Amino acid sequence: MDMNDYVLEVLARERLAEMRARGERLSRIRAASQQPRRLRSALGQALVRLGKRLYGPGVSSRRTIETHGAVHG
Repeated sequence: MDMNDYVLEVLARERLAEMRARGERLSRIRAASQQPRRLRSALGQALVRLGKRLYGPGVSSRRTIETHGAVHG
């Protein structure tokens, strides 16, 4: 029985080491990919604000969606 406990412990340690290594890789990937998302989001928001400014303050957003969002067949 002692040998089975030893083998089980070794397998558990190896699996835990694999999981930790994978977690570290995933966190590095996430950290590397966060910056472009922020830039893309900021650029998108700036374009929306610019579009609202160019379109003018007198038109409501609901009317804009109704008139320009309709699909004509």
